[in-house]
Amino acid sequence: PIRKTENVLDSKKYIFYLLLIYAFIGGLSIYFFNGTGDDSDSIAHFLFARYAPFQPALYFDHWAKPVFVLVASPFAQFGFNGIKIFNLSIALCTIFCTYHIALKLNKPNPLTAALILMAAPLYYILTFSALTEPLFALFVALGVLLCLNEKYIGASVLLSFLPYVRSEGLLIIGVFCIYLLLKNKWQLLPFLALGSAVYGIAGYFVYKDVFWVITKIPYASLSSPYGSGTLFHFTEQLVNVLGVPIYILFIIGLIYLIRNSFKSLVLIEERLLLLFTFVVFFIAHSLFWYLGIFNSMGLKRVFVAVLPLMSIISLEGYNFIVENVFTNNIKLKRSLQISLIGYICIFPFTSNPSAIQWQKDMMLSEKQILAKQTAHFILAQNKNAGIVWCNNFYLSMVLNKNHFDQKQRRDLSRTSLTETKNTDLVVWDKRYAEQDIQLYELSKSPLYSLLFAAKSEGSPADTVYAVFQRK
Repeated sequence: PIRKTENVLDSKKYIFYLLLIYAFIGGLSIYFFNGTGDDSDSIAHFLFARYAPFQPALYFDHWAKPVFVLVASPFAQFGFNGIKIFNLSIALCTIFCTYHIALKLNKPNPLTAALILMAAPLYYILTFSALTEPLFALFVALGVLLCLNEKYIGASVLLSFLPYVRSEGLLIIGVFCIYLLLKNKWQLLPFLALGSAVYGIAGYFVYKDVFWVITKIPYASLSSPYGSGTLFHFTEQLVNVLGVPIYILFIIGLIYLIRNSFKSLVLIEERLLLLFTFVVFFIAHSLFWYLGIFNSMGLKRVFVAVLPLMSIISLEGYNFIVENVFTNNIKLKRSLQISLIGYICIFPFTSNPSAIQWQKDMMLSEKQILAKQTAHFILAQNKNAGIVWCNNFYLSMVLNKNHFDQKQRRDLSRTSLTETKNTDLVVWDKRYAEQDIQLYELSKSPLYSLLFAAKSEGSPADTVYAVFQRK
């Protein structure tokens, strides 16, 4: 049985103070910073959540992640700030669960685990996005906590929906299957299929295929248009997820936990649900990127999905240091603790490349600013325009166009140019349209007139957006 910690009663009240501080700072960030986390996937996820109530089929889009769209949709109706409030709420719940995992595992200084999660630079950045990693992290943390409280059915049901938050949920379910077998809970394995069964049946009315949860997986490909990279890509990138001080603690904690696992000095929950889950997740993503399979892009942000587990492992590193250095000198030991915690808290605000780059990470990018300028022109000069032909998600958002409504917006391509009408607007952009249509082709076309161009401030200046209308 897992013993309850007896020496942390004083810290229990402080977790609520930490959550209040994080909520307050998060509220200030929502008010003062207008960034979106990134200018592609984050916007796309927001648009799916925003318009799903008007087009219910969007609730069953595998790429958009059905569970995320379902729970985020009410918040998305209040605009992008609504989705930021959603992810901030998710983050607060995850921090709370992480603290209680450390508490339940009888770890010294459990409050530090919550602080580590709060201070991880990329976790803070993604909190103010519409990306799916924060919700996945909550599911993982809550699933582990339910297991520690011996709520195995609840954990099984919860984790069964994990693949519909992010596809890596299949990896977590695989580890959890092993855990249930080792705990002699094999009779609960069918509960791990409940989420797939529910969504398979519900999505049948959209796809006419109960197995759409398998056949429509967008990453089921042994190739990737994004190429490949080195096998140790994520080993190097984790420092940009955690920041320097936490990264060091994480490496120490990982080594310490592996050592103790081989000596059978830790609980099965630590070996499987913490260590093995992270190792499987890490090896899988490293291989996906190295082999160029499953449409891997080598994005470091995927590790935010298991950051609660990494925070507990980092706590192991922290405890190893503070419990083994200056053990006989209380004052020096306390000074070491204060120094470590101070560095962890201050690091996100430093100029280190792994810290938060507040202008770059928390504000709109130059391309997004140019998209807003383009949208303002369209709304001011062409209020009675017909369909807008464009591929840019953010442009749809600032135009307040339903990206999925063919009567409002359609994809721009070389073939679609023949379908436009003289009331329509064609918006060329450098990121998406240039792959199929060159700007000079539209500029020299006798069928189209250039109405507006938004250019970057670079030298030489590049046209990023161009608005055309059919003559």
